[in-house]
Amino acid sequence: MRSFDTIVDAVRFVRDHDARLWLDGGRTIIGGQIAPQDFVATFLGSDVGRIQGERHGPGAGSWRWSIATHDKRWRGHGGQRGQANTKDEAVAELEQVFTKYIAETPEGPSPYSRKSS
Repeated sequence: MRSFDTIVDAVRFVRDHDARLWLDGGRTIIGGQIAPQDFVATFLGSDVGRIQGERHGPGAGSWRWSIATHDKRWRGHGGQRGQANTKDEAVAELEQVFTKYIAETPEGPSPYSRKSS
């Protein structure tokens, strides 16, 4: 058992041990309708990413993911995105990249990177 001064410090520990955060997930709802093959990833109650299945074209059957958050608790994301062969692979890649994204949060802008007094 360990404790950390900030969430960012805890995530750095996770990253440094070649592990990743497990994000919560749910369905993407647009205009009251569930979007097919479209899922949202959340962390601490905030939408932080999307995972979408390609249904048409040359990439049909593959899955793409992206970090997509506008929550002011986090710094602006850098447009991280990728593509995988399966939904499970896309989820794992998103979780790994999101873990790195949080671990690299600079001191200051996020309340999660500041130590409490």
